[in-house]
Amino acid sequence: MSYMTNVKKRILLIEDSQSTRMTYKRIFEEGAFHVLEASTGQEGWDLTLSEKPDLVVLDLILPDMHGLEVLKNIRSHVETKTIPVMVLTTVQESEEVQRTLSFGASRYVHKGSVTPENIIEIAQDLLITK
Repeated sequence: MSYMTNVKKRILLIEDSQSTRMTYKRIFEEGAFHVLEASTGQEGWDLTLSEKPDLVVLDLILPDMHGLEVLKNIRSHVETKTIPVMVLTTVQESEEVQRTLSFGASRYVHKGSVTPENIIEIAQDLLITK
């Protein structure tokens, strides 16, 4: 059994809305995470490859590509395929939820239905089960 160290886990937050990104960055930082940020899908994918974060938090609606494309890239690359991905989005149609989970999302979270405490708990859970 490994013990938790004082090294902060790194979360890559891929979110195009600056205000939303700032809100979630603050939440994660208050939860003792180090936060990397990307405002486009391509930037997020590039950072995932170069930084190999402990967790990716991904919006589906991005300006340059759909979040599912980013998720497909993460899951298809040998160096990133095991990184947990929390999809955090306003999209809540059941077909989209199922499609996202079938593409390999670790968790699908609707932005309007979670508290900051829930977000931290989900992130910690995904990192423990990684």
